Amino acid sequence: MKNYSHQQSLGHLTGLASRLFNRLLTLRFKDVGIDMTAEQWGVILVLKNSEPMTQSQICELLYLEKSSVSRSIDGLEKRGWIERQRSPHDSRSKIVMLTEKSLGVVEQCEEIAASVLQDAQQGIDDAELQASKQNLSQVITSLRQLNR
Repeated sequence: MKNYSHQQSLGHLTGLASRLFNRLLTLRFKDVGIDMTAEQWGVILVLKNSEPMTQSQICELLYLEKSSVSRSIDGLEKRGWIERQRSPHDSRSKIVMLTEKSLGVVEQCEEIAASVLQDAQQGIDDAELQASKQNLSQVITSLRQLNR
């Protein structure tokens, strides 16, 4: 690899973009009185877009450590936005699901997340954005295969 620059590496740039996006998202949630982190929002989205699941399944889908997901779930449960119930198939595990209370918050958070994304993509034309998404999707596919 010629002239490697950490500051310009894809790993550094995508990591920085992710951290900045998450920080802004958390700030915007806080601005409207929603006490939720971007990481907790990720858990909510996984549950919203699928069936109730175990904490381990959430970890696998988000590629996060168990301790990180556990902290997010604990915070969401304290706010009454998710609940854990014993699995009917395995008494050692619990199923995590959204509560009715979370539905209004989820709708508001979706709007906020969409606005953060729109603001972050400002000045990038559609063709460039599409190419960026395709390239990042290929990198993700490669990394998933390498991480097996």
